[in-house]
Amino acid sequence: MTTQTATSPRFWIALTAFLLMAPSTHAEWFRLSQGQAFSDAFRYVLSPDGRWVVYRQDAETDDAQEVWSVRLPSGTPVKLSGNLPADGFVGQLIEISPDSTRVVYLARQDDPAVAELYSVPIAGPAAAGVKLNGDLVDGGAISWNVFRPFVSPDSQWVVYNADQETDGVFELYSVPIGGGTAVKLNRALVEGGGAFSPTISRDSARVVYLAEQQTVDVMELYSVPIAGPSSAGIKLNGALVAAGDVIEAEISPDSARVVYRADQESDLVDELYSVPIAGPASAGIKLNGAVIAAGDVLEAEISPDSAWVVYRAVQQTAGVLELYSVPIAGPAAAGIKLNGALTPQGDIGGIRISPDSSRVVYKTDQQTDELFELYSVPIQGPAASGVKLNGPLGAGQDVGTFAVSPDSVWVVYAADQEVDGVPTGHRVPIGGPSAAEEQIWYSAFHSPTTFEVLPDSSAVVVLGNHTFVDGITRIWSYPLTGTPDPAGTDWLAGAFQASGDCGSFALLADGRGAAYSADQEIDGQVEIYLLYFRRWGDGFETGATDRWSSALP
Repeated sequence: MTTQTATSPRFWIALTAFLLMAPSTHAEWFRLSQGQAFSDAFRYVLSPDGRWVVYRQDAETDDAQEVWSVRLPSGTPVKLSGNLPADGFVGQLIEISPDSTRVVYLARQDDPAVAELYSVPIAGPAAAGVKLNGDLVDGGAISWNVFRPFVSPDSQWVVYNADQETDGVFELYSVPIGGGTAVKLNRALVEGGGAFSPTISRDSARVVYLAEQQTVDVMELYSVPIAGPSSAGIKLNGALVAAGDVIEAEISPDSARVVYRADQESDLVDELYSVPIAGPASAGIKLNGAVIAAGDVLEAEISPDSAWVVYRAVQQTAGVLELYSVPIAGPAAAGIKLNGALTPQGDIGGIRISPDSSRVVYKTDQQTDELFELYSVPIQGPAASGVKLNGPLGAGQDVGTFAVSPDSVWVVYAADQEVDGVPTGHRVPIGGPSAAEEQIWYSAFHSPTTFEVLPDSSAVVVLGNHTFVDGITRIWSYPLTGTPDPAGTDWLAGAFQASGDCGSFALLADGRGAAYSADQEIDGQVEIYLLYFRRWGDGFETGATDRWSSALP
């Protein structure tokens, strides 16, 4: 990026505020992990109810990563995994059930050469854990690459892939989360076939998956009840052209339909289809309009209300990626292009659908090639109702990360809008206009690696290095509602030894605080901590009298 010598008055106001800012009192924090160095620093998960942190750490045996849980705010760590043999290992993929009662993990625990699947109460003890998968044939395992721990939304089932019955043939199984007999979900596979990529419907009734089930090297789409039997499964895609495949699929939030991409009608031309989740395939419908030669649908997203599909496609102009929406049940003729006219070589970047499903926010170089800006448009269009959200950008400047607030009122984004190469944070109403954009944080050195909006949309929590003094990456917050305060609140001021840094954070579900990883006490020794924020009216303060209690209900 080029360097600008002129800066706006807002830049100098924000800079002055930072230089004159008095040190803030750090918030209440607790170390959660054992006090021993992590060999991998960021492997922790917050329970959905915000009462537990689950993490991996070699706290007992060097290089033997085990699973631990801690009750918030300051409970004693409890080991959840069983004793590991020499060369045993717990994988990085750990999932907590939606009801926050159990932990599912993958480990070489009983046999150091075989990865298997386990479930244990989140409060322990390890002795209450159970193995979930059935007996594996010689050479069988749950693959490190294929496996993702899928717990059903009702917390009753775990769905997994394994070559459980035939070495090298991966199939799909479901099993009760507390242990029991695993049920195979796919029908008999063609020789050389396999079943992969399971997705569970939000009502926990069905599993949708991809499989080479009928024809080798032809990936098709299937749906089956989560409890089986496999004979109740049904193929969802229509007849495929020679060499055609289903590429990916998504279940609508209301569990009624499946939207999938496939080169179903023309080889190597990916298009978009929608079908009822229980079939039949004959009820499927194509969602996109006619695609030009060498065109493709690249990706799609279903709106939270399950009414619309928003997708990016090279559909009308060769080499030009544009944005469309269409009703989830079609017809394609009801689809509409959402972006305005693009410059030659213009493209649509990332997209976000607002939580209330009313608008689509997207990034594009719509007016100037390679200068990416932020736009908002009603999900039903028309494109003419779209509006640019960001303030003016100069040569070499760009909008970076962006998010929509949970209440669908604000868009928050990072951009080097004030000074080229110096990213700052901004807010703007989701419907614009760009003249209403305001700066809400200043970053002295680099863009925040992460920022999240609190669940009540009152403030933004940022992981960044926002001071000229110590150069430490810490957790900051900035009001989103009311009067902007670009100076913000440094929640961990004074909490760090020299050279310490935060590596990541995850908000508690109710927004009262966050778990984070940092070498806060000993340089290079990363631990997991809990931070409680203190609140007032619309935002935050550091006064002790109004801080939220550290006791969780």
